Amino acid sequence: MRSRTLLAAVVALALTLPVAVTVPGLADASPAAATPAPVAAFPAGVTRLSGQSRYETAVAVSQRYSPGVSVAFVATGADFPDALSAAAAAAQLGGPLLLTQPTQVPASVTTELGRLKPQRIYVVGGTGVVSAGVATALSRIAPTQRLAGADRYATADAIIRTAFASADHAIIATGRSFPDALAATGAAGARHAPIILVDGTQPTVSKTTLDRLATIGATTISIAGGASVVSSGIQAQLTRAGMTVTRYGGATRYETAALLNAAYFAAGSSSTSFLATGLDFADALAAGALAGGLAAPLELSARTCVDPVVGDQLGTLAATSSVVLGGPAVVSQAAALNTRCVYPIVSEPLTGWATSGFTLSGTAELPYSDAPPVDVHNPSIKVDSTGLLIYLRHDNGARADHPVGYAQYGISALLEYQKTGDKLWLARAIRQAQQLIAIHTVRNGSWWFPYRFPWTYYERTLTTPWYSGMAQGQALSLFVRLAEATSDPAWDDAATHTATSFTQQHSTTAPWASLEIDHHLYFEEYAGNQPPLLVLNGHIFAIFGLYDYWRHTGDATAAALIDGGATTVLERMLPAVRVESGVSYYCVQADYCQSPLWQNQHYHPIVSWQMDTLASITGDARYTTWAQQLRDDWSPIVPFSLAPRMAPVPGPAPAPQPAPQDQAPDLGTWW
Repeated sequence: MRSRTLLAAVVALALTLPVAVTVPGLADASPAAATPAPVAAFPAGVTRLSGQSRYETAVAVSQRYSPGVSVAFVATGADFPDALSAAAAAAQLGGPLLLTQPTQVPASVTTELGRLKPQRIYVVGGTGVVSAGVATALSRIAPTQRLAGADRYATADAIIRTAFASADHAIIATGRSFPDALAATGAAGARHAPIILVDGTQPTVSKTTLDRLATIGATTISIAGGASVVSSGIQAQLTRAGMTVTRYGGATRYETAALLNAAYFAAGSSSTSFLATGLDFADALAAGALAGGLAAPLELSARTCVDPVVGDQLGTLAATSSVVLGGPAVVSQAAALNTRCVYPIVSEPLTGWATSGFTLSGTAELPYSDAPPVDVHNPSIKVDSTGLLIYLRHDNGARADHPVGYAQYGISALLEYQKTGDKLWLARAIRQAQQLIAIHTVRNGSWWFPYRFPWTYYERTLTTPWYSGMAQGQALSLFVRLAEATSDPAWDDAATHTATSFTQQHSTTAPWASLEIDHHLYFEEYAGNQPPLLVLNGHIFAIFGLYDYWRHTGDATAAALIDGGATTVLERMLPAVRVESGVSYYCVQADYCQSPLWQNQHYHPIVSWQMDTLASITGDARYTTWAQQLRDDWSPIVPFSLAPRMAPVPGPAPAPQPAPQDQAPDLGTWW
């Protein structure tokens, strides 16, 4: 199931902005002013164009052109304004855009221009950005002409005068920042339209801009970006001048790019798409010229993932070739493969999440049967005279209730009872479950197990009370298993009250742990006043609790929750946490979690073990494949075992700094 659709984004924007959903597109394009660029076709799949620097990345893009191009543009690589307009002009005239240092042409650029043998070189910008010495050096390769003005807007006008004798369509973008104009370069090239830079903070455009639009004969205008970057006054002025004006402005740079490209590129209209970082301009500048020349969209990406709206647009386009600009440190392999960002959204209704139609196994090996959460024989794990686990707070040393700690100790004690027959362990399991019931709170009949002490992680603090989908799931497992071990209906009752908590969505005033984000179901381990972290292992432990309940009762709602949660693991969480040839991330939230701060060697093997369990529960071999992939990426030197890793009392709360690799960043060292 797809996430937020692009149409939904357009409709939402239409409520607040004068945004239309159609623009004169490729079918209405005027004839190209130059013969299409002789560009080498891209193979199916992902092609990455990158170099050791922005200059070499631009060379890698230029190398797709055959020698003998009509023109090559050269602009400074130190700033963006001049090259933004130049990219559309290069696409129009059938040549590449290369970058140079202000006072020296990089050797790789000189070599590439020698290979290209352009008929003409255009140097973009005044001598303050590209020196006279650079122009002189370039003139030794081919006739060279400088296109420049008194400021970035005048330089853009000089470019347009050179490349566009006529154009019935133009794209207006701010010259103060790069993302919106950058995203428009592919669309502009495909539509044979100039990109006209304006000072978007002003209420009107200059007379020069109006005259230029009239001179080239532009009758339709697209504005790239919302009213905060190109004012509503400018839109009104252009409309009064008799032009049809359409604005494409999203809540983020990524949404703006997707909205633009959706308007210019229909499904199947291009066999190639381009993806570049939206956090910097250099890599995408050269790509804009190539994308425009190929009539292909240029989308913007975060470092480790693509915005869901961008993902939807790429899915709709269905291009067979994807060109990624820059190395994996700029646009990760996960982003290159269209892994969707998961933002900490809490507003999406819990109504219809994606599922896979799993056929659950009622005879699978029970979760934890091969790896108890706690080593109950560890003498450092303390219980009181009643058999209740003792947990001491990190901040003040006072004893406190720890729902995950109770549930995990109870599950492990019950496993020990089933192994040995010693009723001490059954009594210990019952004691933990009794305490969970004693501390529970109620929301519309559902039982919740609160944390009543604050918890701090990486510059965020959860205030009390807060809740945990992991605690809900593991408490559910304990109640179900006690019901089966004792035949006491009180445990069935506790399990039912706990299971229904998973159907209650986010609230600012009541307990919550379930979220629907991008039409996928999540169980949040840290449900409180902070943005959801979306922790993979905690999410899966919640699924294990629901599986225990389904196995015990056959409840259809539990089966639907398991299917939704397990589908989310495959489609959203695993691609987002994986670090190729490294330790996986602990949580999913973009961009907060995609950081070395959240790579932890303790949790990586736990997740691979969880994948094996999910494979057994669902019968889906993809979990087995993922388990092996994670182990291939990184495995502990010593044989993996869960129980010896469990500490009796959680260690110090994580400080807002990189976590040591043996320090768990969640509820102490309880997982």
